Amino acid sequence: MKHLLLTVLMAVSVCALQAQTLNVVTGDITTRFAADQASDMTYGNDGLTLTVGGTTFDVSNITRIYIDETPVADNAVSIGYDGGTARVTVSGNIARYVTATVSGAHVSIVQGEGIGDDTGKVKYTLTGNSPDGDFCLTGDYKMDLVLDGLTLTNPSGAAIDIENGKKINVTVKKGTVSTLTDGTGGQQKACIYIKGHAELKGQGTLNVGGRTAHAIKTGDEMTVKNLTLNITEAVNDGIHANAYFLMESGTLTVSNVGGDAIQAELDGTASTGVTTGHDDEDTGNIYIEGGTLTLTTTGAGTKCLKSEGTVSIADGTLTLTASGAIDTTDASDPAYVAGVKAAKFVQDGGSITMTVKGTAGRGVSADDIETNGGTLTIDNSAAPQTVASDVKSAKGLNGLNIALNAGDITITMTGAAGKGIKAGDGTKSTSGSSGGGWGGWGPGGGRPGGGGGGMGGGTTYTNITGSYTQGTADGTGPTLKVTTTGAAYSSSSAKAIKAICAATIYGGQTEVLTKTSGAEGLESKTGIDIRGGQHYLQCYDDCINSKGKITFNGGVTVCYSNGNDAVDSNAGTAGAVTIGNGSVLAYTSKGGAEEGFDCDNNSYIQITGTGIGISAGGAQGGGSGSSTISNAKQGYTFVTSSLSYKAGTYYTLADAQGNNLVTYSFAANVSSSLALFTATGMVKGSTYNVKSSATAPTDATTEWHGLYLGSTAKGTSSFTTFTAK
Repeated sequence: MKHLLLTVLMAVSVCALQAQTLNVVTGDITTRFAADQASDMTYGNDGLTLTVGGTTFDVSNITRIYIDETPVADNAVSIGYDGGTARVTVSGNIARYVTATVSGAHVSIVQGEGIGDDTGKVKYTLTGNSPDGDFCLTGDYKMDLVLDGLTLTNPSGAAIDIENGKKINVTVKKGTVSTLTDGTGGQQKACIYIKGHAELKGQGTLNVGGRTAHAIKTGDEMTVKNLTLNITEAVNDGIHANAYFLMESGTLTVSNVGGDAIQAELDGTASTGVTTGHDDEDTGNIYIEGGTLTLTTTGAGTKCLKSEGTVSIADGTLTLTASGAIDTTDASDPAYVAGVKAAKFVQDGGSITMTVKGTAGRGVSADDIETNGGTLTIDNSAAPQTVASDVKSAKGLNGLNIALNAGDITITMTGAAGKGIKAGDGTKSTSGSSGGGWGGWGPGGGRPGGGGGGMGGGTTYTNITGSYTQGTADGTGPTLKVTTTGAAYSSSSAKAIKAICAATIYGGQTEVLTKTSGAEGLESKTGIDIRGGQHYLQCYDDCINSKGKITFNGGVTVCYSNGNDAVDSNAGTAGAVTIGNGSVLAYTSKGGAEEGFDCDNNSYIQITGTGIGISAGGAQGGGSGSSTISNAKQGYTFVTSSLSYKAGTYYTLADAQGNNLVTYSFAANVSSSLALFTATGMVKGSTYNVKSSATAPTDATTEWHGLYLGSTAKGTSSFTTFTAK
């Protein structure tokens, strides 16, 4: 003991004189004191303890005391891993608050209650590598963790386990790569588990593999910025966060996971709602504000992004790939793979590319879906499956309330019975034929599977809820392209846009393409109101179909069907198809008895505004007076003689003085036995001519898939003449 005392006194004297560092070694732990800290030294308990700078050591545990010139940074703890061992170095100013235990390369730290705002956060730096080690910390105050080229595997538990419920900053040092892996079959929640609020950042690379449960799990919110984070494997979720998950920047890749790529859920029982700066927020939300995310899932019913609250995309580039089977553990409530699953989905910007391959998989599935900007591309090839006698088919967007306010949206469905967009809900009942429905009452009508197809095999809905809108009241809207090429499956047909609820189109540009029997373009079980925008639907089956009324109140709409009706309403009342102030060209190349406008009776067509309505197709019939529209706001006529339209020819409707009212053309040859003509400026009793030309107008103010508005072009060859009613 005397020798130790003499050694200490000499060391302190030299340290004080030369302003060097005093190192006190106890086993695998070294405590470093700067000169001004080492000068405060006392013995106690008859020399059994030594106190340096406020830290008391058991003298029997001290293996070495020495002086060197190593600089001492306050509030610092470093852990160096080397194979089966680890060494811990603690700064003297916080040594009294930090208790370290080392067993081989397993390091356990207790951060004492004395640390607070006056002392400041402790920074723990981990370096080196070990195939059998870990870092575990408990404590009550915030802390910083730095990974500096760390390779660490814990065969029996978590690689990093921080049981500190405060804010924890995890920084991956710039230019370094750290790789963490846990063991199989343990009790750990994740390879990296952080009980509190974790902020992962830095300009290095972090690779994480979870071989028992999640790769990374936090007890509170989690933030990622700047970091390159690779989740290389996980038995369950790649990232699982409570309260919320936020990605600000950096690169995040998740693959080889058995669960979801990223899942966020409530920490408590009720949401706090979004708070300013996310302070004390508990929403279960996922926020993507920037960065690059590449997320891949393959397990049954798994999701790339799964939120108990809202998935909000403000910026960033996301590539999401979801494949896997339906999870039928609960056959009454099966779970489907999805790019995004949430209570609400909002996209304000950024670029999202989804590839969905899993059975009956969804691109985005949420109660509420809202797009306000950015690019959203969904390529869904998922096949359908019958579960508990019910057909489950793939969806691009699947929601109760869908509002496509803005953005560039492209949805491609190639699997059988796929639905590009499905909105609304209701109580469904099915009876009768599963064919294309009943046709109109004209020649060839009144037979199963014939013109119309609107009955959908006798499927009806009651207690309808939800909403579907495109664009906003100012007339702006998204650029939307929906393509479905899959065939029917059992009693379910492919659809581009299917709304159980009412559909209101305010604006934007829409292009819809379907290619198979039963595959309608825009279907609503309630009603369709087009108020603005430009819309083109080229479909094998009905382009627009509704059990309710279909109204063209604004915008420009072109409907071309090559296998059924262009526009089909089964409302069965006046106003079933209404031409308001919109412009619509509706035609079918199928021939009789498919119609341009099918609503069972020509008298159900109403003209309430000064828009344009041109149709071409089979005869409708329906009884006396069926070619008369009562109280039409402008002139019109039904041409019931045979008209043979040719593709590549341009037809101009003009008044007796040759003034162009509208020019139109067709994508295919059309044989028409019933054609509606009404256009702005038409007057009852006046004569109007249709002339054809091989030259397209060059001065149209609006040109949209065969409709040319505002042109002065004149046809060269007489096609038909009529007197307006």
